[in-house]
Amino acid sequence: MKWFNKTFHELIQWFEPKYKIKYVTDVPGSFRKKTIYIIGAPNQPWQIAFECPCGCKSIIQLNLLQEAKPNWKFEVLNNNKIDLFPSVWRTVGCKSHFIIRKNKIIWC
Repeated sequence: MKWFNKTFHELIQWFEPKYKIKYVTDVPGSFRKKTIYIIGAPNQPWQIAFECPCGCKSIIQLNLLQEAKPNWKFEVLNNNKIDLFPSVWRTVGCKSHFIIRKNKIIWC
């Protein structure tokens, strides 16, 4: 039964729409669902922004500048997949807490 549950969960995740990465030079005027925007020059991004994955439609903007606190880091993997760390934990609004690994939201 444990094997079945794990396989079923993995199958659902495989069909779930994944996030896309889009490189932009400035914060977009409108945001597309399931899109993570990497903002700044290609070799010096300064922010990541996207709609909250809970569906509340709030825009999450994360600082990438190491000299400012708090800040996040990201890595773009093969096949244009992104890992973002540390986790995102909203302290206002929906209070969502999640991480992004290989373009997927993992709820904490």
